[in-house]
Amino acid sequence: MEDNSSFFAMPGTPVDEAPVSVVPVHSSSSGSCDIYRIDRMGRFRALKCLKPSFRGNPTYELLLKKEFEIGYMLDHAHICEYYSIVRSASLGNCIEMEWIDGRTLEEFLSQEKPREETLRRIVDELCDALSYLHSKQVFHRDLKPSNILVTYKGDSVKLIDFGFADSDSHSQLKTPAGTRSYAAPEVLEGSEADARSDIYSLGIILSNMPGNRFRKVARKCCRTNPSERYGSVQEVREALGRNRIHPSAGLAAAAVVLLAIFLPKMHAVRQSLSRPQLVAAPDSATVPVKVEVIPAPMDTLKRNIPTQARPVPKSRGTKPEAKPEPSPADAAAIDELFRQATELFD
Repeated sequence: MEDNSSFFAMPGTPVDEAPVSVVPVHSSSSGSCDIYRIDRMGRFRALKCLKPSFRGNPTYELLLKKEFEIGYMLDHAHICEYYSIVRSASLGNCIEMEWIDGRTLEEFLSQEKPREETLRRIVDELCDALSYLHSKQVFHRDLKPSNILVTYKGDSVKLIDFGFADSDSHSQLKTPAGTRSYAAPEVLEGSEADARSDIYSLGIILSNMPGNRFRKVARKCCRTNPSERYGSVQEVREALGRNRIHPSAGLAAAAVVLLAIFLPKMHAVRQSLSRPQLVAAPDSATVPVKVEVIPAPMDTLKRNIPTQARPVPKSRGTKPEAKPEPSPADAAAIDELFRQATELFD
């Protein structure tokens, strides 16, 4: 008979361990947590722990545990990875998680002048992470530039800080939370957050991107009524794709403009070439001659080549005399010469 399967060590169970080489990294002025970096067996890790004034407080200890439980269930390239909970004699209970060598999106945009493609890739990676989060029925509830890291190498996005995150599977700490300037109106009014609340925060971030590239999509993300926003992050990504102008599309638009300018001119030239040409002789009146190709035998051509005609002089004050029309034989000879010349060029 088979034994029941079980964990040998429950994930998240605090263990007595004193981390070495602890380096302070970040301490929030208004938050309850501090961030440290440790070097564990040749690999950097981040430790998140409560500040001394909050340690031992049941609410904040539970909040730290809830953050770990939510972060531990996530596995995505653009979301910070959570490893375990450790207990330190000097720091108390700590979440051990992935160390990310990067800067916040806020710092990135203030220090760099990113290219169009870099900005769009960052937004796409952020949407990818958020879409995955929502597929797990998890809502960040505190989406803002300072909780989005951009790595120094490769400018890759990492979504961090699930301290206020919530999920459908948790029954505690459901109180609305977040940052007021990024929180959706329904959250500020006390309603429970959902995916559309994160989409509102995403819209605020998009509206603050340089160049106003995403303003149209951001406006719909930030509608006051949640039902008027995009229904999912996937819809946001599709809208961003529709508003993007590909370089080849720009070339095609330029080609259309050039055609619109030059096509009428080309058509006019073609029409002028197809009209009867005006044949002018020195000091003579200009007479329109319509050229028609009429085949004629070669012997007829030789007999009927016309002699050089004298030009009709102009007389001042009087209309020039009409030039006599060529005889049928002369016209046939001219047409044959034209046909032969055309064959040579062909």
